[in-house]
Amino acid sequence: MDSIDLDGLERKARLRYELVRAGRSLLAFAPALLLVGVAAALGRRPSSAIFFGTLLFLSGAFLLWRGRTVHRAVLPGLLAGMIPLACALMANRGHACSGGHCSTWCLPACITGGIVAGLVVSWIATRRGLDWRFWAGASAISLLTGAMGCSCIGYSGVIGLGAGFIGGALPLIVRRLFTRA
Repeated sequence: MDSIDLDGLERKARLRYELVRAGRSLLAFAPALLLVGVAAALGRRPSSAIFFGTLLFLSGAFLLWRGRTVHRAVLPGLLAGMIPLACALMANRGHACSGGHCSTWCLPACITGGIVAGLVVSWIATRRGLDWRFWAGASAISLLTGAMGCSCIGYSGVIGLGAGFIGGALPLIVRRLFTRA
């Protein structure tokens, strides 16, 4: 009578379980690819939108696959990130010219959108009483979503988005730290 390799069976079952979960995560986050397509079609730099969109898709699918607290951060992060994305895409449509100088509204739109997105993510995390993992996951998704549009003037737009996001999130983070002490 042959013995049954229980360890081998357990490894195969675990691998199959994880592959099914990964497939479901990819499928669940697939609608975000529509947002990537819109950002690439409407933005000034489609290659940057596709780059940040690819990172967004992989990060979102990973967080959904990971589960626990971070999977709850995906949708709020995506919705918060649509604020700076929409601001940047609208700012791409206009510019101001006076005299011999022209300027775009992309950088102010990215900073303002980043501030609002940072406030939204921090407010949701504080309101729901969630830990730093939620905040980190939602922040990553939010920043990657906004970066698809904020790359309109290069890295300075993405840096402006990040600075605005930190500026918007900082008051609620500090408040939460002091309420614990």
